Amino acid sequence: MLLEYTKLILLVILIHASHKRIHNLQLIKVYVNLLGERDTFVWALHSSGTFSVKSMYAKLINNGVRVSQDLWQIKIPTRIKIFLWYLKRGVILTKDNLARRNWNGDKSCCFCHSTETIHHLFFECAYAKFLWRAVHLLFGIAPPLNIDDLFVTWSKMGGVIYNSLLLTAAAALCWTIWLTRNEVVFDKCRPKTFLQVLFRGIHWLRQWARL
Repeated sequence: MLLEYTKLILLVILIHASHKRIHNLQLIKVYVNLLGERDTFVWALHSSGTFSVKSMYAKLINNGVRVSQDLWQIKIPTRIKIFLWYLKRGVILTKDNLARRNWNGDKSCCFCHSTETIHHLFFECAYAKFLWRAVHLLFGIAPPLNIDDLFVTWSKMGGVIYNSLLLTAAAALCWTIWLTRNEVVFDKCRPKTFLQVLFRGIHWLRQWARL
């Protein structure tokens, strides 16, 4: 008798669950408008339905995600901001990062043959030291020690007025090193002289000053 009663209870539960699922499907049917047109992607965070960096940024900020506002507010091209963001996170594809992805190529720096890491390429290599020295002579600020120091302390040493200028200068310097490195690695170009790299960085600063 108890077994039959248990079976009856289970049957009632299953029937109730089935009715609930059917009801949910009916609700979905009410809100889904099936047309004879091709499916399209719609970006729900903007009224136009089109993706924009601004809408994504606003969503991140409104949901409490910590984003470096200084980095995204300076007047440089978006691709350079993304490069800086990758650099800050330590994920740009230097040779040590490629090796972590099972890349088996030469891990030496193309400028000085030390092991290429983010820290080495942008702070310890002779090219990097020369450029940071030039910035030191211009601003009177000692070179940053590492990535964290660059974004957390060094770029905040100019006060409210000059912080954006410092970060822009750092962007030009790092971007110049990265482009020059890529030309040697991928295009098999001869390494530029220190002064050529410096003038290239100044060129980017002049270009971005027009933005």
